[in-house]
Amino acid sequence: MHLAWEHGVKDIWIVNVGDIKPMEFPISFWCDYAWNPERIGPADLQKYTEQWAAAQFGATHAKEIARILSAYTKYNSIRKPELLDANTFSLANYNEFKERLNAWQLLANEAEILGKKLPANTSDAYFQLVLHPVKAMSNLYELYWFTAMNHLYYRTVRNTRVNEYAQLARNSFVKDSMITLAYHQLGNGKWNHMMSQTHIGYTSWQQPPVNRLPLLKTLPEDSVRQVEEDIIIPYYRSAIEQIPAGTSHPVFYELQQSGVSIEASHFTKAVNSNGIRWTILPDHGRTGSAVTPFPVTASPQTPGGRAPQLEYEIYTYSKDSLKLMAYFSPSLNFYNATEGLQYAISVDDEAPQVMSINKEDKNSISGIWNKWVSENIIIKTTKHRIEKPGKHIVRYWMVTPAVVLLKLVLDFGETKPSYLGPPETKAK
Repeated sequence: MHLAWEHGVKDIWIVNVGDIKPMEFPISFWCDYAWNPERIGPADLQKYTEQWAAAQFGATHAKEIARILSAYTKYNSIRKPELLDANTFSLANYNEFKERLNAWQLLANEAEILGKKLPANTSDAYFQLVLHPVKAMSNLYELYWFTAMNHLYYRTVRNTRVNEYAQLARNSFVKDSMITLAYHQLGNGKWNHMMSQTHIGYTSWQQPPVNRLPLLKTLPEDSVRQVEEDIIIPYYRSAIEQIPAGTSHPVFYELQQSGVSIEASHFTKAVNSNGIRWTILPDHGRTGSAVTPFPVTASPQTPGGRAPQLEYEIYTYSKDSLKLMAYFSPSLNFYNATEGLQYAISVDDEAPQVMSINKEDKNSISGIWNKWVSENIIIKTTKHRIEKPGKHIVRYWMVTPAVVLLKLVLDFGETKPSYLGPPETKAK
């Protein structure tokens, strides 16, 4: 919306609002922003959410409700519900799946507790606008977590927990229906059938005819090993060793099997120049906040010297070759340029490598845009070399505007595969 406004699209905007419920909050934001785009900037987003919550439920708990709404929308951006399954997140690496499940369970618990503090005359609205979406998503993550663990135990120790996890998954599947039923019974059925659309078991963009329980494994009772043998799921986030004295903060350290992982907004230094300033977009990203150059109508820049750049100070124990993955918010090539939207990256004093984030998106046949949208990420990889361990500077350069950086990961060959990439390796 900001891009459209700044590039002169000011006569008419059209939005698809086929699903008015349960999209009251984002539709409200769209309409309010469209009414006056210059009134709401990146720093005003949380304030807007609090004002919207206050208008629905009063000012007393508006900040708490806004925090839950913000967390819900951020968590959902990690993976759209209809695309989620038991294989989305890694069980073995970085404790990734369990961390996501824990986050949803904690948010659902907070939403339940907060709902009990609100006046009785707001309980129906709170359930529909806040509690229902959080509970439903938390339960969906539980369903796929139990399914993933069921498959894992079936492949490995094949003990009694195979059937135990299968039953827990079935329970979550039934609970989904009960959460929907609770929504439909509110207000004497005022919103009956609003949540009737099937939503579990997608195999394409089209909704399935019925909700489908994921495929579960079971073992006959007489073949189940009765000895309980818990699977050890390794969590490769080892302690930082030999941190040099006198290093400045923030410095990002190489960790075993994690490499160096940095959230975009945690830069060591931002260089603003040529009328361009770096701007943090709060919570715009799967695991942190994003950074982008403003204004979005700025001229393309040549990387090098004092051109607009972000610096990230790192400390490595490895040397020689490395891969550097840059994570971006998926963007269309709206300039229709041959090279698409571009950025540049360098380590220490090497010449910046200029990269395109989206020139591959030439037509619908390639399918690459579908992948970018479903994962809500574009990841581009460059190759680099450093001569010795120690301190180094990663420089991220602006080339074209409207490129939104989310994360950087340096891989020396040991980084483990995962959906979100390694957790941040910042010294604590």
